[in-house]
Amino acid sequence: MAYSLVIVESPAKCKKIEDYLGPGYRCIASFGHLRALKNLKSIDMANEFNPTFHLVENKSQQISKLRKAIQGAGEIILAADDDREGEAIAWHICQIFNLPVTTTKRIIFHEVTKTALQKAITQPTILNMDIVHAQQARQILDLIVGFTLSPILWDKISYKTKTGLSAGRCQTPALRLVYDNQKEIDASPGKKVYQTTGYFTAKNVPFALQYNHDSEDSASEFLENSVEFEHVYSCGKIRPTTKQPPSPFTTSTLQQMASNELHFSPKDTMRLCQTLYEGGYITYMRTDSKTYSKDFVATALDYIGKTYGGDYECGNINILTERNTKDKKSQGKAKANAKDKEVSAQEAHEAIRPTNVCNKVVPDAVGKREMRLYALIWRNTVESCMASAKYSGVTASITAANNNEYRHSTEQVVFPGWKAVAGFEEVNALFNYFQTLKKGAIINYKKVTAKVSMKELKTHYTEAKLVQLLEQKGIGRPSTFSSLIDKIQERNYVKKMNVEGKNIKCVDFELEGDELSEIETERVFGNEKNKLVVRPLGTIVVEFLIKHFNQLFQYEYTKQMEDDLDNIAKGNKVWHTLCEKCNDEIAELSKDLVKVDKLKIVLDDKHTYMIGKFGPIIKCSEEGGKSTFKRVCEDIDIDKLRRGEYALEEIIAKSTNKDIVLGEYKKTEIVLKEGKYGKYIRYKTRNISVVVEGDTEITLDDAIKLIEGNSSGRGAKKSSIIRTIDDQTSIRKGKFGDYVFYKKPEWTKTKFIKLFSFVKENGKDSYKTCDVRKLKTWLKNNA
Repeated sequence: MAYSLVIVESPAKCKKIEDYLGPGYRCIASFGHLRALKNLKSIDMANEFNPTFHLVENKSQQISKLRKAIQGAGEIILAADDDREGEAIAWHICQIFNLPVTTTKRIIFHEVTKTALQKAITQPTILNMDIVHAQQARQILDLIVGFTLSPILWDKISYKTKTGLSAGRCQTPALRLVYDNQKEIDASPGKKVYQTTGYFTAKNVPFALQYNHDSEDSASEFLENSVEFEHVYSCGKIRPTTKQPPSPFTTSTLQQMASNELHFSPKDTMRLCQTLYEGGYITYMRTDSKTYSKDFVATALDYIGKTYGGDYECGNINILTERNTKDKKSQGKAKANAKDKEVSAQEAHEAIRPTNVCNKVVPDAVGKREMRLYALIWRNTVESCMASAKYSGVTASITAANNNEYRHSTEQVVFPGWKAVAGFEEVNALFNYFQTLKKGAIINYKKVTAKVSMKELKTHYTEAKLVQLLEQKGIGRPSTFSSLIDKIQERNYVKKMNVEGKNIKCVDFELEGDELSEIETERVFGNEKNKLVVRPLGTIVVEFLIKHFNQLFQYEYTKQMEDDLDNIAKGNKVWHTLCEKCNDEIAELSKDLVKVDKLKIVLDDKHTYMIGKFGPIIKCSEEGGKSTFKRVCEDIDIDKLRRGEYALEEIIAKSTNKDIVLGEYKKTEIVLKEGKYGKYIRYKTRNISVVVEGDTEITLDDAIKLIEGNSSGRGAKKSSIIRTIDDQTSIRKGKFGDYVFYKKPEWTKTKFIKLFSFVKENGKDSYKTCDVRKLKTWLKNNA
């Protein structure tokens, strides 16, 4: 009997979709893209940049499964994700399996729920070729920039490598943001000031002086004058204030909040969201929309009314539901509706929200980190649908010497509104206390302190801040922010690290009664945790690209290119003209590079700084024409190095062994070590043997392949990994059948678990496509 075949990207959705759609429907996954461009030779630049796509090598088995499923189906329904990549994946499926683009059904849904899927099935559309062309243009642009400029970096900067350095259309502007910020930090050492605090009233309340002294003399003079000064108290009028609820989550704002509150990287946030989305717990996570569907708002307001009361519901529903998109009504209107589809920022989606607002938590089996992220999404969603919080604010003031004034502001909740979700302070004792004090009364200080602080001290960016800047400047898309930030760290251009502050000698002052004390101390200013810091390699690469290709990597240029891609997706621009323009600009800017020498900084007649296969090194020339190489200290300032401000011993890294740090993978260092039986890679708790033939060097990419099981010590071979469950667990192909590979960091031995009982309960090959939570639950009982 013929069936309707629904084709999605991720296998984790399949069973749930089949359950929701019922008998007569089957669901199969493409596992992402099935075709790709190999290199610049895949683009016919003389023929309107016509691309030649190639099947992805490791997808042959899945393509065979898809072909068999399509042949047995009576109807094909494309259900890839509702974004440019999804539209392109669906188009490639049409091309591979000879499905008619103009009539094959395409459905759109933004949450894996029964209601959403059944609605989508009744309102099919067709592929939007404008969006496909926008994705194609983006793919070709990235290839042109990356495959043209990266070899230039290899030629002009690095030695003995053709893999370590790269430039990217959006990657390089992202790096430039971190680099430009470092330049501002270097140019802003900060300014010493004295912050003065007076402690007044029987409650010893701190009042901040509204003026910062800029010298010891000024601060001490003020305190001396305070001894005889009559400090007069006053309290201002009570002023009503309103605090608006938070906006619904977009991809960008969720990444920022998850970074700030949960300390999740953008990459981790998107990975966790994917699990929650595929499990049917949240809506689609790649969106710029700040609105919800009317149906959801009605449900949310009903929940809020029953939980908190009718007064807590948002009074202006239009703020939550107004949209710039139009619903797709039928297949007959598909072409017109495709033009109406908003593509510039995925606003066809809703904001990120729970699929069911009544579910405050998700099951434990989903995962602890997923539970924390879901709780954040749930809280923000409910808060965004609630009324504003209302406060009464008041500022108490006390006159100070030298025509200055102390102030302390506080507020009392009148109506908590959205603040009720996370909790709030019902009674603020100071608010009432300030009003009981007599206005105009002379009030004596208990103590006054003047302490050194640093003003105008710029800080490094957090990952959250960089996400915000990428969005503000139009660099990339929300769906790419996490990969951009991950890529510049993976390349060792930027490192997330703690920044040591500067020790500064301080003379603080303290006044009690009429006794003024000087307190000499040393404090650290500028300490930072988990900040993005540009590395020497990143500085060298970005400075080279700015010098020779500045036009390509200016923020406005990158934003304009994103706008052009939006116009292609709207049908307002021919896609290949954008590719032609970019290619011509690169060709023009590359003309004079033949005259540019390879990077090296001569330190003296025997030592030269250069970029080697594993990063910066010092080439040491020895007698007889031989050369040796030494590692470089991490925190070298390239500008100081060029000016000759380092002694040689300050540059060369002190090493007690032959360990070589190849780089980082999943935020853990990969180290190449040499032991009794030869070289091996150390990663987390694993030691992986490596066979090095001749002068061959092991690269970071080589090491990652070994770690993931994609290579032996002598060369590439087919991966044994069938499915990755998490960082500790994967399903692998073995000599006697598939098995679970399970190893926690603290374990010295790996567990190998047979899948016999799982197959018996769930069917043959079920472990390859089932919901990952089912596997995790089974593992808890069988590991």
